[in-house]
Amino acid sequence: MDEHNAETPKQEQEQPKQEQSEKYDLFNTAELAELYSKYQPPLDERVIEIVLSSTKGRDCLVDIGCGSGSSTRPFCSHFSKVIGVDYSPAQIDLAKSLSQEISNAEFLQGSLYELPVADSSVDCIIGVMIAQFIDLPQLFEEAKRVLKPGGVLLFHGKGSPKVVQIERETETESETDTTISQLNERISYIKTGLFAGLFHDRTHFNPQKYSNIPPLHPDQDIKREEWTSSRWTTLPVLADYMLTWSAAGKYCAKHGLSSGELKEKMIEVMKGGDNGMCSVRCEADRFTWSACHVTGG
Repeated sequence: MDEHNAETPKQEQEQPKQEQSEKYDLFNTAELAELYSKYQPPLDERVIEIVLSSTKGRDCLVDIGCGSGSSTRPFCSHFSKVIGVDYSPAQIDLAKSLSQEISNAEFLQGSLYELPVADSSVDCIIGVMIAQFIDLPQLFEEAKRVLKPGGVLLFHGKGSPKVVQIERETETESETDTTISQLNERISYIKTGLFAGLFHDRTHFNPQKYSNIPPLHPDQDIKREEWTSSRWTTLPVLADYMLTWSAAGKYCAKHGLSSGELKEKMIEVMKGGDNGMCSVRCEADRFTWSACHVTGG
């Protein structure tokens, strides 16, 4: 896992905005766009509830770093206009393809620091799994420009899955059966061993869960919520989900592997020679950070 300072280096601050967007664009291939669309869990209903309870207006929502639109489309029935913005042409192309029948959704390729919307025109800006990839001070300035007074900026993050239950093909126990602790250790090895040094800046991510993101305005109270999600899955599906991590794409490029080859490698690591696991129940932290735009702040 990369270690970075919380502050943005001066040389990075002085880069043109477009160059910074390119730096944070780690998903600009058709294959990664497709993987992310297929294997990332759907937007948690609780996030939608938090947005709706926090936002006064229903005219316009902007989803920054929208990817293929999986976090954009759920809001189309709640807002008059929903706009997804992503620097990656591959992600935007897929988002448009998947949203052809939605009349009030628009997907635009561009910089998150120069949003293609008018001043004071947006009720809510949402960013899902994006805070660790971007220059927050620059985004804050752009949010202040486009948000209406009282408009909301909200980040949503997801923690890594932790196995809490294993279901086996047979009820017969064996000394060679994988324990929950062993499986979690193997998953941890994939993150910290196999993908060592390949993750992006996680200053505002786990274990902080966005708790150290500064307020939008000085001395402003922010709102944070945390909860835990749970679902049954299989090791192959869990490996598919891991393929959506930015580190997975870097690993494939570094070692000349296809995503299918990396998937098989991760499955074998998780199995550890134990072929009897048929499904697992995973829990993962979910968290949100939100702040209102105060006029004159």
